[in-house]
Amino acid sequence: MNALAQTLRRWVVPGELRRLMALMIPLYIANMMYVGMGVIDTIVAGRASSSDLAGVALGNSVTNPIVFSLGAVLTIVGPMVSRLRGAGQFQHVGLVLNNAKMLAFGLIVVAELALFAGSRVFALISPEDPEVARIAQEYVLMIMLGAPASILTRTVQGHFEGFGQTRPTLVLSSIALLTNIPLNFLFVFGWSFVPAMGGAGCGLATAIIQWIIFFGLFAIMRFSTTHRRYARQLVAWRAPVRPLIGRIFRLGLPMGIATLSEVGFFCAVTLVLAPLGKIAVSSQQVAHNVSSIIFMLPLSLGIAASIRAAFHIGAGNKAAFDDLVRTALVTLYSLVILFVVATLALREPIVAAYTDDPAIVALASTLLIYCAAYQFPDGTQALMGGLLRGCQDTTVITWVTVVCYWIIGFPLSYLLIRTDLICPSLGAVGGWVSFIISLTIAAVALSLRFARTRKRVFENR
Repeated sequence: MNALAQTLRRWVVPGELRRLMALMIPLYIANMMYVGMGVIDTIVAGRASSSDLAGVALGNSVTNPIVFSLGAVLTIVGPMVSRLRGAGQFQHVGLVLNNAKMLAFGLIVVAELALFAGSRVFALISPEDPEVARIAQEYVLMIMLGAPASILTRTVQGHFEGFGQTRPTLVLSSIALLTNIPLNFLFVFGWSFVPAMGGAGCGLATAIIQWIIFFGLFAIMRFSTTHRRYARQLVAWRAPVRPLIGRIFRLGLPMGIATLSEVGFFCAVTLVLAPLGKIAVSSQQVAHNVSSIIFMLPLSLGIAASIRAAFHIGAGNKAAFDDLVRTALVTLYSLVILFVVATLALREPIVAAYTDDPAIVALASTLLIYCAAYQFPDGTQALMGGLLRGCQDTTVITWVTVVCYWIIGFPLSYLLIRTDLICPSLGAVGGWVSFIISLTIAAVALSLRFARTRKRVFENR
């Protein structure tokens, strides 16, 4: 026990741990609130009918890759602001924010066009169940109403994160979650003069929530003595600085492509499962919902680590940077082990909270075993990606995710789910086997890249 304590003292720096946790915990809770809204959508849709649950699952398979990946382009705002803050260059923060806003407007146009086009595909991929296809299409059209707010929020959220202030996001996401519950029931089941919309009502509730979050974050910025001047710069219309917009886009695009590759991979597997019926699709949706809750832990840690890494690089403090890396690694694996054990022990009660359909409960409970196994590589790649983002070394993330998820992962998932070429068809389980393999390769590749980057990041500062 003493040896373990001494090892932890060598690897974990208390001061860095406190600062990391001060960022990570509010981020984790805020991200959990976001995922919680997805969980509520899934639970409420499942209580409406299995067709509504499957329709929301298929709808998410189109909306999530588009909205998340385009919003992810702007996640570089946080590390950029943090690096300026570490270097004491506060005069440039407003300029970054204003030009990130202009980039966001362009991304919104792309998002709306892509969502509209995506809403037309469901009749083609699910011809045997037109009711599910109709619900999915209506769900996507509702999400289109909130997509602009979702993308704009990334700019304001990144600004707060760059200043090490994650509580505004926490407060707004908490309010959003509490508001999402009555809105879901109102629009899904109807009440008084409000008609019952079924699964599409989940999309409308989500759209309203996205605007609440955006206006709430902007109001906090506008009335804060620290951030008031940046709020004025956000709404001011100035001539765009094309080199700066290009730099934000160049650094953020790899994150957008990486997010599209990962989220798109998971959603594409759902589409591959569609011909297998509602049980397979619904079970996949439940298991993916649970895995998303767990993934918020390494994701939040990766975001916090990217902000701290950028700050240390901006300040030129290599020793503190090394302390951060060691502390983040110990924190990651300690918490992932805890979550994995809890998932394995409670998998059946967890699934039962989503649905009482015995076929879905049985299959989804099995999928959660594989979900627990893949948390280790998934957590590793999330943390390594965050540290690389803090070092502004993002291009490699694109190549790793595209190769691992689409050149390796997706073909493998199709072969395991729908064919007998490698082994007897595994159905939904085959998708999770492919997740584990592709994420493990990604984790190893990103770890090797970061080991190289950390040696030269201060030399090129």
